[in-house]
Formats: sequence, structure tokens, C-alpha cells
Amino acid sequence: MKKIATILFIGIILNSCSNNDNLDSENPDALVTSIKIDLINAVQMEIFDFQFEYDYKKRLIKKTTAQLIQQNGSFNYINLDVYTTLTYNNNNVTVEDFSTSNNYPLSKNTNYYTLNNKNQITIREIPDIYYNERSKKMFYKYANNKLTEIITTYPNRPYDVIIPYYSYILTYSEKFYYDTNGNLSKTEYYEQHDNVNVGNKTIRTFENYDSSYNPTKRLFLLEEYFYRSLSNNNFRRYTQKTYNEFNDLINFSENNLSFNYDANGNIIIN
Repeated sequence: MKKIATILFIGIILNSCSNNDNLDSENPDALVTSIKIDLINAVQMEIFDFQFEYDYKKRLIKKTTAQLIQQNGSFNYINLDVYTTLTYNNNNVTVEDFSTSNNYPLSKNTNYYTLNNKNQITIREIPDIYYNERSKKMFYKYANNKLTEIITTYPNRPYDVIIPYYSYILTYSEKFYYDTNGNLSKTEYYEQHDNVNVGNKTIRTFENYDSSYNPTKRLFLLEEYFYRSLSNNNFRRYTQKTYNEFNDLINFSENNLSFNYDANGNIIIN
């Protein structure tokens, strides 16, 4: 029996399907195995189909991407041969992108994660193969089992008090705040020089939560689902505001989202 879930991530509708007949619409451990993203413009409709695979521990191990294009009334299915692998070695995970097609060459975008015994990220390393000084190392802090801050560092960046551009230690801090239901409500992202907030700041808000369980929690090692995976339920409004050093608003974006639910208020998966 074909199972269908409708999820939504930052303004894009995700239709998730599974062929596992043991799934239940109230089962928080349900595995999302397929997501379709519909993009429509004046010329054509594009459907991106993402397939997910898990190991016996229900850990995500692969995401595969294909594309379906409708143009001039006909559909053309294109296998992009693009996929992401997640390789586990004890508490370490390597996430990499691959393409088997010469038409879609891409960088591996290698990320290295370290997890704690609660399966939470503690360290994320993002090497830059072109400019070593831009390689990042991110440290994740928790309180009461919730992520509270991510500190982004540049361990290979030079430090020289003589050169103004390198005369301070550059870091970024993003702090996370939650409502009484355990849902992410806001993050505050700051550039820091020698641990002092400077320059632009970005405020992200997550609002209008439903009462359904969150089916994307197992996708937390994929960057596009990270913020959504942190909550118990599912946000339906997302805003992002960026301010300059004088606290003037310089950028604003907003997305209002929609979902399909069953009679009990849970995201539909069957």
C-alpha cells in the first residue's frame, strides 16, 4: 500500500511517500523515504524527487535526486545521478555529495560530524579544498537536551596584529530559543571579533506550529532539514531579518507554509 505524507520546508511543498506498510500516522519513528518538490514557473513545471535510504538502526545513509520536467504538455523524467551518502564510524559521520553523470559534475561538499551518545551533533567540520583559511569548525552546545548555540570558528585563518584584516579572532555565534512546547522559536546569528558581537546580525523566527509530530527528525544531518528537525512539531511560518551594525533592517524574507493533516491533526502519511 502506498503511503503519502505532505511536509513543507521553507516555502516548498514536500510530498513524502513510503512503501512500508508498518508506518502509522501517529508514529514518531516513521521513516520518510521519498520527498517530491514541485517548482512551477512561466516556462515549465519541475518536480525534484528525493529518495532516502536507512540502515538497520534507522539512520539515514543515502539521499538520491531525480527530476521530472513538464514542458509543452509532456513530462520528461531525468535521472540526475546525484546523491548524498552518510557514512558512520562509531560516533563520526561523513556526509558527501556525488554525481555519476558527466552532465552534472559537482564538488563532494564533504562535511564531517561528531555525535554524542544522544545522537546529537557536537562538532561539524567543513573543509574548504580551495582556500584552507576558510575551512570551518562548528561547536554545538546543549542544555536540557536542546541545542542552545553553535559557535563557528576558522581554525586555519591567520592571526596577525599588524594586519587589520587578521588582527582579531573571527567567529560566528548562533543562539537558539524554544517555546514551552519544545519547538524552535527564534535564532540569533552574530559575527564576532574576539568574542564580541560586531557587524550584521540575522534573526530567524519559526512560528505557527501545528500539533503533529515532526517526521523530519531523522534528516538532521542534511543541512536543508536541520532547523526543521530541532522541533517536536512543524512550523508553518518562517521569517528572516538581517540588520546592519546600526540596527537598520537591510534584508527581510517571509514564508507562510501549508500542510495536509488527518482528523487527529497529524501530518498525513497513509
